[in-house]
Amino acid sequence: MADKDFFSLKDRSFSLYLLLAMVVLIVIVIGLVAVNDYYNTKNMFERNSQHLQRQTEQDIIATVKMTDASYTLYDNSLNDLMRRGFDPVLAEYERSGRIPSRMNLTDVKYDLGEQFDVYIINESGVIEFTTFEPELGLDFRAYPEFYVYLTKIRNAEGFYPDRIVDEQMGNGTARKYAYMPTPDHRFLLELGLAKTSFPGQRLSLQYKKAIDRIASANPYIDRVRIFNVEGELTDNSSEIIDDSTRKTLEAVVKQRGDITISVPESGLSVRYLFIDLKSEQYGSDLSRIVEITYNEAMLEKASGGHGQFHLLVAILALIIGFFAAFFLSRYLSKPIAGIVRDVDRISDGDLDWKISPTHVAEFQGMEQSINTMVLSLKTALRDVQDEKSFQQEMINHLPVAVFVKNSDDGKYIFWNTTSEQMFDRLATNVIGKTAREVFPGTMASVIEKEDLEAISSRVHTSNKKISNTLFGERIIHLVKVLISDSSGTPRYILGMAEDLTQQTASLKLDLLYSITRSDILDQLSVIMNSLERAQLKTTEDSMQAFFDNTIGSVESIRNQIGFIRALQDLGIVSPKWQHTATSFEHAITLLPVNRIDIRAEVDDFELYADPLLPRVFYKLLENSLRHGGRQLTEIRLTAHISEGILRLIYTDNGIGIPIDQKQKIFDFRQGSGTGMGLFLVREILGFTSITITEIGTPGKGVRFEIVVPPGKFRLNG
Repeated sequence: MADKDFFSLKDRSFSLYLLLAMVVLIVIVIGLVAVNDYYNTKNMFERNSQHLQRQTEQDIIATVKMTDASYTLYDNSLNDLMRRGFDPVLAEYERSGRIPSRMNLTDVKYDLGEQFDVYIINESGVIEFTTFEPELGLDFRAYPEFYVYLTKIRNAEGFYPDRIVDEQMGNGTARKYAYMPTPDHRFLLELGLAKTSFPGQRLSLQYKKAIDRIASANPYIDRVRIFNVEGELTDNSSEIIDDSTRKTLEAVVKQRGDITISVPESGLSVRYLFIDLKSEQYGSDLSRIVEITYNEAMLEKASGGHGQFHLLVAILALIIGFFAAFFLSRYLSKPIAGIVRDVDRISDGDLDWKISPTHVAEFQGMEQSINTMVLSLKTALRDVQDEKSFQQEMINHLPVAVFVKNSDDGKYIFWNTTSEQMFDRLATNVIGKTAREVFPGTMASVIEKEDLEAISSRVHTSNKKISNTLFGERIIHLVKVLISDSSGTPRYILGMAEDLTQQTASLKLDLLYSITRSDILDQLSVIMNSLERAQLKTTEDSMQAFFDNTIGSVESIRNQIGFIRALQDLGIVSPKWQHTATSFEHAITLLPVNRIDIRAEVDDFELYADPLLPRVFYKLLENSLRHGGRQLTEIRLTAHISEGILRLIYTDNGIGIPIDQKQKIFDFRQGSGTGMGLFLVREILGFTSITITEIGTPGKGVRFEIVVPPGKFRLNG
């Protein structure tokens, strides 16, 4: 029973709790430090080993490539000799009437010298005639990649040297080969040079000593071997290659990349480095595969010994820590209970309660700090309440509609006075309800869709039209923002709406009057220029031509003014359904007289767009006439639907728009002429979420793509 009470922590002193806490903390800290130090050291061993491995492999690759580069220079020095050697072979081919069987290859070999041999390869890749009997009938189709290379040369022109390689047949003598197609491309001529001055074991590329020297600096390497792409050892060793190694070598050559194979049971890791020495200039592939066997057991042994040392140090640190914790806990066990009791009362909401005084300097400072904190908390709470009341009153009287709803159930929790006026709904009839309970079904569905988009993208903006019993139809700009709490969990959707009806109408009128004024001034300039030139003409025909131009400009001005008057009569605020082809034809009537072939092939589509839609087409047409150049002869407007979206394509065959100007043409006052360029086009279309971009090729005409979203177009009939 006594033992049970001893191990029970109930009603124990604070010093015991503190001692236990410090002991546990020491155990955790020392354990974490020891484990962290062990793994850091182990990782350091591994990183050093990996770094040494990478450095060793990089040195081996550099050695092989540098050696191969030196032999490449030697190979290239023989190219001129080989090129001249084809002259007598081609001469004999022409003398024989281009029939290889009639060629005297023996005399050709005699003229070239005993060190040369001549080969004639037919279309099937077979050596049909040669002065080197052992390779007569050799079929290169057994080497598919090399056969493709030979076929490509036979169908080409010129001289193609190759590297110094071993004979396929015979005694394996090293030869320098070169190729040249016959003029009729029926055969491929080949010369083989076997100089006695070639370095001994030329193609083995004596890397072995250099690579062994590099490998000796890495204590974790057991063995290094070098293979060619045929899977043979390059040091002419008689060592037998096992089937598993051959399959691995074939895989390395096939993927032309490195492969690593681990052998856990033996503690070894075999690394196959593929050193790509293949050159597009030559047909032979002198790439090398370096096999490096690493002994990973040595690394594990070294890191294990270091782990034992860390364990011994950790045990010693724990013993010292236990004694230190015992003595330190004796100094931190006094008047805390009273402070905890007072803090509990304050935390229950009694902010007028004070911490009881103590006689320990450290706790006196704590007492003063807690009392000061409580006083500050009381002041802050009062300020927050006052500020909350002020903010709510200020937001309630903003000229912008502001509302807040819960993101989970969609119930409104705030609805200011402007929201009541704009949406015809009193706050008392909205707070605590969802959109389905406040608005008609269709409008509620739109609101729910906007809320979902605000939740997914965190911000949703739109321009929309609403009906108001007092003010009629209004155009508003709506913004919905997702509000999250401190943990990042979505809590509210904040909505703000502004009435843009008057601003929209004023903007459209300003744009329309500005553009029309600019266009009329342009036409008046044409008229004045025509009249001034007409005074200098003497013939009736030339004067009549200038008068025709003047009449065309006057007609354009009249159409411009008529268009303005019609829009004023109809109103230009609200979008409406408009026939696309008819709007395009109205735009054509606003143009001056011209000889351009202008047509619209858009079926019977209608767009829900701003009443200024004809002005959009007019600005595109006017832009083509102004900047299309002399090559402009036709303009087309076509339409097609893809993925539920209507795309109107406006094209001309003028000079097009430079790439660096494709975005700038839509900027305000951009363009080489007067007026507002294509800024009006983008703004008018944007009123109903229609977009426009220029995707044409410079020099081949413009290509404007007008994208109409779903719900903004329909097909009659």
